[in-house]
Amino acid sequence: MRPSDIPPLLGIAQKAGKVVSGQETVERAIISGKVHLVIISEDASTNTRDRFCSLCRSRGVNCIIFGHSEILGRSIGRDGRKVIGVTDRYFSKEILKRFNAIKSTEVGNIVEN
Repeated sequence: MRPSDIPPLLGIAQKAGKVVSGQETVERAIISGKVHLVIISEDASTNTRDRFCSLCRSRGVNCIIFGHSEILGRSIGRDGRKVIGVTDRYFSKEILKRFNAIKSTEVGNIVEN
């Protein structure tokens, strides 16, 4: 698996209506229990990373740090996005599977329930 395997899958999920994006929208979706996976861009601020990782951990939602905001945004047909939420369990599992196949051994890069 390559890092380039994830953005096309996000595009398919977006077309299927299974993606929410933007910090406020994703945060509301996490709180309401609609999100199964949160993807935070590598260039997001430390505050954003900490806030979303903490929220995901408390709600039992998977959270990964992947790609840059421009790549994430382009993959769903939008401008740069720092935070994306995937609302479908099966898309989430497939993205996590691909991420785990390519992730580095860096500790703290993924939060799983």
